[in-house]
Amino acid sequence: MKALSGKAREVMDLLTKGLHVEGHRVFDNAKGAYMAVHVEKLRLTEQEALYSVAHYFEQNGDLMRDPDMEFMKIGDDYYPVYFRQDGGVALEQEAVVYGPGGKIERYYPKLQADLAAFADRWMRNIKEQQKI
Repeated sequence: MKALSGKAREVMDLLTKGLHVEGHRVFDNAKGAYMAVHVEKLRLTEQEALYSVAHYFEQNGDLMRDPDMEFMKIGDDYYPVYFRQDGGVALEQEAVVYGPGGKIERYYPKLQADLAAFADRWMRNIKEQQKI
């Protein structure tokens, strides 16, 4: 699997530092100039942690993801495994599909590498926009 680059990993470390399972944090240092960043720790197992990082906007009273990505953390590295974009032409991509008990059932290496490339750029933007 392709992990985030070193600089993107540093941003993820800042975003996720000290989060507990089902813990949530919002970074909104740009006060309306850019969308806030929502970070959540979804689960923790002996092998990994799973985090969600998302931007949201409201459309017709519904929260829309713009985007929402999930990252599996193994050791010190983060691996993007899921992407969802709402609104316009909606898109949902799962590079890793989990089965019962949280075990990986399917893995799509090309998609996962594409998600890692996108996430590297996105983390750079988040760092600049949120001044973290």
